[in-house]
Amino acid sequence: MKKILLFLLLLISSLSAETVFTIHGFMRKPSSMKKMAKTFENGGYTVRNWGYPSKRGRIQDHGEALVQELSQVADARSGEPIHFVTHSLGGIILRSALNHPDCPQEAKMGRAVMLAPPNKGARFGRFLRHFAPIRSFFGPYAGKQILLSDDFDYIGQMPDSVDVLVISGTCGFNPVADEKNDGKVGVSECCLDTPHKHMEHFSGHSWMMYNKTVIYNAKRFIEGG
Repeated sequence: MKKILLFLLLLISSLSAETVFTIHGFMRKPSSMKKMAKTFENGGYTVRNWGYPSKRGRIQDHGEALVQELSQVADARSGEPIHFVTHSLGGIILRSALNHPDCPQEAKMGRAVMLAPPNKGARFGRFLRHFAPIRSFFGPYAGKQILLSDDFDYIGQMPDSVDVLVISGTCGFNPVADEKNDGKVGVSECCLDTPHKHMEHFSGHSWMMYNKTVIYNAKRFIEGG
């Protein structure tokens, strides 16, 4: 009887838990967000560790694919906010999805933590575009957009209804960035033009999502702290 009651309690908890989408960056996989996702699962959230083939489509294509996933969640949990934790390009894809005409309202009701997002483009990326082997390696789709974009205003801004925390890394030495940076993206390049909260952390671009302090602050923000 105790086992049955425990199962029912866990089932009710999972049905009532709000949803958090974790979204990885360029040339990464959902496994790179696994530690982050596990933390939210342990905190009682329903987690979608969403993946996409980053080199095989434009940012807008990935945004549209994300909208389809968001719509499934919104249909199942109408009126319940959906939250997000993104890394790097994942944040730009989220912006694209939230500006898609078919994006459900539930995705615009929650909170979002963006780790090292190149919201204003990246000087380092624009520097790399001058090298043909790198252009070839990045590919003709989202990778090309990273190398060519001065900013991502054409993707659309974050809706005012979404409470946003941007975390910039400062553990990098990249003179091309011409400011404090995480090795790839400058601190100011992470910031949005729309209202948001901002935090700096001594971590590098590629490994920020594994850092315990970053994970703690992401979870605390999503919880409303």
